[in-house]
Amino acid sequence: MSGLTRYRAMESLCRQSAVFHPLESWRLLAEAEMWNHKAQQELACAGEHGAVPAVVARADVFAEQSTFVEA
Repeated sequence: MSGLTRYRAMESLCRQSAVFHPLESWRLLAEAEMWNHKAQQELACAGEHGAVPAVVARADVFAEQSTFVEA
């Protein structure tokens, strides 16, 4: 599951960077969505091959809350 952790960390970093770089926020938020998509794919693969840890549900809530960035 280290891939999932990496994808979520990269998503978070992109979202945080978007707050501090409003002129580039469109690109950073698009990149964050890409990392989110990769994490979702990782979860789907993990779900097919075994149990998905409970921590994942919390990560999804965080991703939903951090989608709004004020410029």
